[in-house]
Amino acid sequence: MKHLKKLLAVFAAALMLLSVLPAAAAETADTTLRFNGDGTFKIMLFADPQDDEDLEETTTALMCEALDKYQPDLVVYLGDNTVANGYDNQYKAIEAVTKPVVDRGIPYALVFGNHDEEHNVTKEELLAIYQSFGTCLTYDAVPALTGCGNCNIPIYSSDGAKIAFNLWMIDSNMYNADPEVGGYDYVHQDQLDWYLETAAALKAENGGEPVPAMDFQHIVIPEIFDELYVELPVSLGKLSENRNGKYYSLLPVFTRLNGYWLEVPCPPNVYDGQLAAWKEAGDVIAEFHGHDHNNSYQVNIEGVDVVNVPSCGCNSYSKDITRGCGLITLHENDPANYDYELVRMFDLALAEDSAIPNAQGGKAKAYYALVKALDAVVQAMFKVFGLFYKVFPDGLL
Repeated sequence: MKHLKKLLAVFAAALMLLSVLPAAAAETADTTLRFNGDGTFKIMLFADPQDDEDLEETTTALMCEALDKYQPDLVVYLGDNTVANGYDNQYKAIEAVTKPVVDRGIPYALVFGNHDEEHNVTKEELLAIYQSFGTCLTYDAVPALTGCGNCNIPIYSSDGAKIAFNLWMIDSNMYNADPEVGGYDYVHQDQLDWYLETAAALKAENGGEPVPAMDFQHIVIPEIFDELYVELPVSLGKLSENRNGKYYSLLPVFTRLNGYWLEVPCPPNVYDGQLAAWKEAGDVIAEFHGHDHNNSYQVNIEGVDVVNVPSCGCNSYSKDITRGCGLITLHENDPANYDYELVRMFDLALAEDSAIPNAQGGKAKAYYALVKALDAVVQAMFKVFGLFYKVFPDGLL
């Protein structure tokens, strides 16, 4: 029994080493991420392009114009990236969706969504295609884990002396295999165990302090309903949302909204323990996801910012009032705080030299100006909601 325990311990240590080595190897390949000399690091987020080998022209234009305007240091694709059928078409689709980034020499990372693997190509094959284009930083840290592409990507200090920030790429998987539960899948226990072990190793390397981090995945955590909806004592049938064995109001608590909520969130139907793991490790300050194309909210759940990045594409579905991409600006001297901006397609389209209005699927500038004006009214409402929430954080009841 003692020999078996030693063997298991050696095996676990080997897995930990394998999970850290690819990130360290990036330094020798001169692909290490570092804070810039001014102490900033910018990450652009593209969620749910969800297109095939004929990438929609406005999506390409949106990506190119956002990249040129903000010049990020890293791009992260948040899943449901391509939906082409078969290997050859998936290859062309991945080439198309990464081309704006690759052409500009920007490193990128990705997570998979629930649709990426539905088209006769495995995630492992898809990841290999991504890794063949440009500087793809996503790797499969421990192939034995549930999902594919679970990894961490460090950002070093501007002087390269230490890891100053950490990025988690997590596969939130596809659909729950239990027919009695159904719905979308979740982050599994083996993934959480790996996350906690890796976070602990980074903490030890950082002098016992957690390395500030962000989590990127496709599907939102299930606690989103507890934060933004009213729990009901009984089910009201079609007049309520039934999730995680609980019953919720159909409408969210409006005073807690600071972004668009144009569709009901689609988290897993079970509590997966991911939020508890973040709190235990103490490193994750924010989680960014896609999946719900038309939502753009930002809420704080038990100390972790949860941000829904709306779709950058329109092949599946999106609304022009939310369509766009996310931009994170990290600050080396204050890593626990960051800036987040939603880059709107209508703002890009209104620029003098924008290609969006004349692209296939684009609309006249007057249309985008109207959408912008409507958005200004709604944003004012969100500010009123925010002020009300500060005064009455528990509501009036």
